[in-house]
Order: sequence, then C-alpha cells, then structure tokens
Amino acid sequence: MEMEQEFRLDGIVPWGRRLWEYRAFFALEEADLRHAVLDVGAGPSSFAAEASAAGARVTAADPLYALPGKAIAQRFEETRGAMMEGLRQARYRFRWSHYGSPDTIEKIRREALALFLADYGREAARRYVEASLPRLPFADNAFCLALSSHLLFLYGDDLDFAFHIEALRELLRVAEEVRVFPLVNLDGRPSSHLPGVLAQFARDGIRAELVPVPYEFQKGATKMLRLRR
Repeated sequence: MEMEQEFRLDGIVPWGRRLWEYRAFFALEEADLRHAVLDVGAGPSSFAAEASAAGARVTAADPLYALPGKAIAQRFEETRGAMMEGLRQARYRFRWSHYGSPDTIEKIRREALALFLADYGREAARRYVEASLPRLPFADNAFCLALSSHLLFLYGDDLDFAFHIEALRELLRVAEEVRVFPLVNLDGRPSSHLPGVLAQFARDGIRAELVPVPYEFQKGATKMLRLRR
C-alpha cells in the first residue's frame, strides 16, 4: 500500500510536538537552549511554551499564527482524523518504542496543543510570529540556533529543491546554526532533495553534516541535518 493512500493529507498539517520530542530529534542539550532559538514551521507545538517556561529564549514562526487560537484548534480537529487513520494503516512503517500506539500519539499531540494554546493566548504578540519560509522577518544573525521540524524534506513532494535551498539559506541568514529533522519523505524514503542540498552547501562553504539523534519513529529516520556557518 502506498503512503499516499495511507495518509490522505490536504497540505501541511498542524500537528504539534512536545519539548521532550524536540530534545530527542534535534539532540538538544542544555547549552543549546541558553541562547536565542528560532522554531520555524512550529505550528501548534509546545516547544516554545515549555522551553520558555524553563528559561529559554524561543521564538516560534508559522503562517498559522495569522489565526486566533480557537481557529488553530479547529484546524487540528479537521486534520486529526486523516492523520490517525494514516498512522493506523501505515503502522508497519514506524517504530513504536517512544509512543506505543497511535492512541498515545494522539494523546501527546493534544497535550502539545493544549500547552501551545495556553501560551499562545498569553504570549502571541511576543513569542509567536506569523511568518513562513523562504522569507523571514528577522534581522541577520538574530538567533544562535534555528530549528525546522517535520516540514523541510518531509513534504518534499510539495516543496521543491529550489525552495529547500532558498529556505535553508534564509535560516542560515538569521541563525548561526540550523538543524532539520526528519530527512525522509512522508512515504518514509530518504528525501531526493538531500544529496543536492549537501552538495550545494559544500560549494557555498557551509559546514553540512548528518548527525545521529536518539530518536526514531519513521523507520530509518535517525539523523538530522546540521548546517553551520
């Protein structure tokens, strides 16, 4: 069965993650959170809320933030059914050691949404910025670290190679270091964009490396891309 048949998704879905998940799939250490961090394509993730509550300086950016919290919650509910059905049908494509079952994933996604909405209601003007790649409204070198979770490479059928290059260059403009996870498509195969991205940034004089992380959900998705100027 093809992934396109298992996951009937209408574009990029608002499916948020928790702080502990970010720590795992970006191999984040305490030192990484002592400086300004940007989470791009953050959606309804609770990373900014949880990390900020622990003293970190995190800014989240997403076009979704044009909407009020109630509308974001509605978008989550509109896509939840397709995501859960896809997870159940494609269960064999995943490793379940972190989650156990699709129902547990839904529980964690709802936890992330609730934490996000509570913080969004208080901090929308300060912590959450309506913005989307490949153009960000931040100054050069505004952040030490930029993160992109479950957007680039994962949606490689919707976001072409040129977009990836432009988006990653923009992330490097605003941050000294960029980390991207995962590096596979929705169908679980290594992104066809990745070899070209690595070659292009090597030519640009950017340090590009694939770094193992202590996380695997999509089978084979065990590395992040790290770019450093």
